[in-house]
Amino acid sequence: MLTMPLETTKCPVCGRKLALQEYVTPGTRLVCTDCESNLYVEARRPLRLKPVPEEATYNANDRPESYG
Repeated sequence: MLTMPLETTKCPVCGRKLALQEYVTPGTRLVCTDCESNLYVEARRPLRLKPVPEEATYNANDRPESYG
């Protein structure tokens, strides 16, 4: 069984330890499993995460789902 190498870092918002696969590249967005903050990979060597501003997570083209 092959396993992918993991790199660990901490969430810049809550400090939770996060493990990222080697194939995750700078610019990739992800979500902290603890505080649910939107983050993006700023750099790989050394591994750095940066919070995504909340207003940057909104999409004006999204519509709420209709149940009726």
